[in-house]
Amino acid sequence: MTDAQRREAIRRLIDKHTSKNVVDSKTARDSLIAEGIYTTSGQLRVEFGGIEKKKKKSAA
Repeated sequence: MTDAQRREAIRRLIDKHTSKNVVDSKTARDSLIAEGIYTTSGQLRVEFGGIEKKKKKSAA
């Protein structure tokens, strides 16, 4: 397989994945959660630019 063939195969897989996951907003959201980009509460994960929640300090 040449580099051009490999790139084309990857593009086809990406297109297939994208078309399957952008059917509607619920499917798209569920896909992003399953891929670990968003949390189940709908927040962007810190690794992808989300804001880290500050932990409360205990009084002890």
